Amino acid sequence: MNTPQALQPQLPERADLQQLKRRARELLRAWQAGEADSLARAAPYFQHPKTGQTPKLSAAQLVIARELGFASWPALQRAVMAQAQARQLGQTALITRALALALGRGWDSPQPERALALLQAARVKAGACPPELRPALALVQGDLDALGPLPAAALRLPPFDAPALAYVCFSSLHRLGEPWAEQLRQSAQSLLAGTPRETLNRLHMPDEEPGTGTPLQLPLLYGAIARARSPELAAALLAAGAEPNDGESLYHACEDPERGRAALQIRQLCAHGARWTGTNALLRLLDFEDPEGLALALSLGAEVNEAGPQGGHALHHALRRGRSPACLRLLLEQGAELSARDAQGHMPATLAALLGESAALELLAARGARPELPAVRERFLAACAAADAPRARALLAELPDLLHHMDAQTLRLLPDQAQRRAHESVALMLSLGWPVNTPGDWEASALNQAAFNGDAALIQRLLAHGARWDERNGYGGDVMGSLLHAAAHLPQPGGDYLASLQLLLAAGAPRPDAEDREDLPEALQAWLDDTEPEQGR
Repeated sequence: MNTPQALQPQLPERADLQQLKRRARELLRAWQAGEADSLARAAPYFQHPKTGQTPKLSAAQLVIARELGFASWPALQRAVMAQAQARQLGQTALITRALALALGRGWDSPQPERALALLQAARVKAGACPPELRPALALVQGDLDALGPLPAAALRLPPFDAPALAYVCFSSLHRLGEPWAEQLRQSAQSLLAGTPRETLNRLHMPDEEPGTGTPLQLPLLYGAIARARSPELAAALLAAGAEPNDGESLYHACEDPERGRAALQIRQLCAHGARWTGTNALLRLLDFEDPEGLALALSLGAEVNEAGPQGGHALHHALRRGRSPACLRLLLEQGAELSARDAQGHMPATLAALLGESAALELLAARGARPELPAVRERFLAACAAADAPRARALLAELPDLLHHMDAQTLRLLPDQAQRRAHESVALMLSLGWPVNTPGDWEASALNQAAFNGDAALIQRLLAHGARWDERNGYGGDVMGSLLHAAAHLPQPGGDYLASLQLLLAAGAPRPDAEDREDLPEALQAWLDDTEPEQGR
């Protein structure tokens, strides 16, 4: 596919997304009919489909987007929606919204592409930027020229009553590459140049705990690591004296989706004295299958036998997260205690049995650890977890009312196994009559867990056993919300979010609205557009 070298976006005034979709459909029909003009329009971007291949609407949409100077159809959609918001909102509200998208507020993670689209819409909207918002607007973009006199790093600025340096450190426009990243780094260096260490460590980004309104004070180093995702900016802050033991930065460095960048951030923090104790950072790192990152953490002082907030040690957490034998060996070689108990009183070998982790059981048995399963209930749970149907049914025959007398903590084995993608275990429990909507981690049902993982096969099985798309999770959303959030912000390895979306729609879930679609992967957006009922022309 050939790509034009220079794209100069030129959005029509009062652009209409439905009209643009109709244009794409018309182009597609002409393309399918082999009309010369349509083929000529598509030629810079696509070869004519081979015989038997059906052109997709997404291909025609790309042509429309490129003709208007946009790199992709989603980029064009963002611009159209930003233009519509610009018409609806006053300039103050529009710029405040753009800044919130750039920085991330509350539960809302930063959305740099949407923020940039709104900023560009604000730029062309009639009416100047309100004077009180100009400094924040310039700082979020790293535009020193627009600042005029350089403000003090600690100067608190609207709209969020945040220090000037906070707007730079939390700006997710870093993620968009150049020119934003270099401009923002230069802005940070300029503001840091006259800022004493004591002052720097008193600066925070104010926010609120979602749902409670509790004030939060977020460290600037956390902003550089979690919002900007900029190792260079984090290095500049550390060199200027930022405190690495701020209760946030090491933990969030461990969750960076780009694992090489996570390792770099961890190294930087530890080189400047970051301590693992009391941070839960090692447990957060174990949420990822990352043996190299785990080895790094252990070499830099992470303590394997520190109890976590739920009472368990790192080995318990690794077992719950289904970590590989490679990760488990690293913990064991570092001295993980085989006799440590979690909040439910389980030693690692017992927990491995109750989770059906046969490879882990062998690994622990080689070190002399054996599970404690004294009662029928524990043996039944272990059989279910291991998908040992004959043993599970035999034990259930001994105590036919066993399922009816299980407490909520015990019943959550179903959503926990769904979260861990243990398909055979889930299938066995469903066949035994397990309550399908039992809540587990983050108060989410098995179907919510499967949707978050993009686990289409498990979604299909759960729906067939009576699970419903409108089951709520602990954040107040439904199953479609779990899927959309993960697909847009936290895609899980191996997740098939398109197939999962199709299954939920077939089960009656509503189609995502325009705002929900905006941050979805392009494959999902393209399928939704391809299958959207055509409105009247």
